[in-house]
Amino acid sequence: MATTRRFYKPLHDFINSSADFKIIYTLAKHDNSDIATPHSSIVLPTTRRICVLDSSFNPPHLGHYALIKESLNPNHYYQNTTNINDHSIVEKDDEKAILLLLSVKNADKIKPVPESFENRLEMMYLMIHDLSQKFPHSKSISIGLTKHAKFVDKSISILNYLHNDNDYTATSHIKLTFLVGFDTLIRIFNPKYYLPDKLSTSLEEFMASTDIFCLTRNDNSVSELDQSTFVEDIKNGKHVDIPSHWSNNIFLINNGDKISFISSSNIRSNILSGSNNWHDKVIPEIKDFIINEKLYHH
Repeated sequence: MATTRRFYKPLHDFINSSADFKIIYTLAKHDNSDIATPHSSIVLPTTRRICVLDSSFNPPHLGHYALIKESLNPNHYYQNTTNINDHSIVEKDDEKAILLLLSVKNADKIKPVPESFENRLEMMYLMIHDLSQKFPHSKSISIGLTKHAKFVDKSISILNYLHNDNDYTATSHIKLTFLVGFDTLIRIFNPKYYLPDKLSTSLEEFMASTDIFCLTRNDNSVSELDQSTFVEDIKNGKHVDIPSHWSNNIFLINNGDKISFISSSNIRSNILSGSNNWHDKVIPEIKDFIINEKLYHH
């Protein structure tokens, strides 16, 4: 059992509520302060883009850090002239908020494995405090919970939350950007998940309000070349189910070889087998938490 139960009440309050999305913890830097303090809202007056890392965080690892680091680089959003839009041209480092999103869908019916949501939230807590130090220009870093499985539903619930908790005119300019690996990107655009509706109909509103930021990964099922040309192929109409103009909202960046091999499942396997090869795949605080709490030994 975790040494702290700081997230027990907010987690179970959310599970038992009718809400489908909620921010349960935010670190924010106000004015010119370099010190992040707990805050009630993910949105600050300067926020123009929310980078959403949706994952199981089981456990959080350096691959997640790589996604966040690259998503904060403003050059990635307009390095290709076809991807220029008004909001990204003028974006500054302090205009991006970070949201770590954990899905607890059916949490009241299915016991999460291999680790509890509470333990994962504690590791996410350690992660965002580390992120606030590593990326000091990010003024707002949050932990959020959702009950949705599909990205389109997650996007709608987040936007509704923002509009309900803040004046609409203050949040209408904010762009959501989901941070994903290439395997997830392929699943998002797989037509079978939207049957009997057409993919273009199901995701049109989502793609109008949301960007997707993707890092390629080492994947034996899809070559590096096929991954790197995926967006260009969409633009050129080579994916008949995906409208070509959606390519303007997909930002695909080549990942480093070392980071692309990291996965939560491999870390869990190493821990279960007694190997220490996972120690350099997570931040020291999360490594210590996993060891002290004896996580992933079942």
